[in-house]
Parts: sequence; structure tokens; C-alpha cells
Amino acid sequence: MRNLKDKKIILYRVQRSKDSAGFSTAKYAPLHPGRVWAYARQLSANEFYAARAVQQSEEMLFTINWRDDVSAADCFVEYKGVFYNITRVDTFEGYKEDLKIYAARLPAAGQPKPGDVAEWQG
Repeated sequence: MRNLKDKKIILYRVQRSKDSAGFSTAKYAPLHPGRVWAYARQLSANEFYAARAVQQSEEMLFTINWRDDVSAADCFVEYKGVFYNITRVDTFEGYKEDLKIYAARLPAAGQPKPGDVAEWQG
């Protein structure tokens, strides 16, 4: 049974640069215009504790159509106004159908401020 992709998310990649004073800054730049359809669910207690056993703090699972530009290294998910750090991307054994994205909610202090989010640059 396939999961219904009935939620909308935005995928971001961090772009690092230096400001005029030479300090490092980071902007969240969208990977695509608009939003992506996704199946979203909170991980069950068993899945959450299994993730903790391998030192992950995964809280959410997002399933989207195949994309080759999503990585756990520098990508984030915004869902319902909350940012999640991507901890793992499962490619379904190499089949190019769907991606399972495991993510952990950024703490309140780590949530981007409005000026930290860039507009789509197509």
C-alpha cells in the first residue's frame, strides 16, 4: 500500500556566505519553487527509540517523489512552519520512485528567523 502524499513541504539547502564585516552567515534557500507534495507522519515510539539507539533523534518521516538533490548533509524540511534537520535519506534500495526523509525538529533557538530564509532563485 502506498502512502498518500497529501501534505505540502518545502525543502531548503543552507547557503553559507560572509557579510560585509566578514562574519559567516547562513541563508535557507529553497530547492524548488513552491511546495512539494509529501506523506508526513510522526515516528512511532518504537521507531523513535530505535533511532535513539544509533544516536539519531529522528522525529518525523516525510515521503516525497524521487529527487536527486536532497541530502542529509545540508538540507532541511519546513512543514507547517517548523524546520526539521534531515538526518537520513532512504532511497528505497536505489529505485527512483520515492525518497524517505527522516528528520529531527530544530530546537526553538535554531528555528530560522524570517530574514534567514531566501526567496526562490530560479
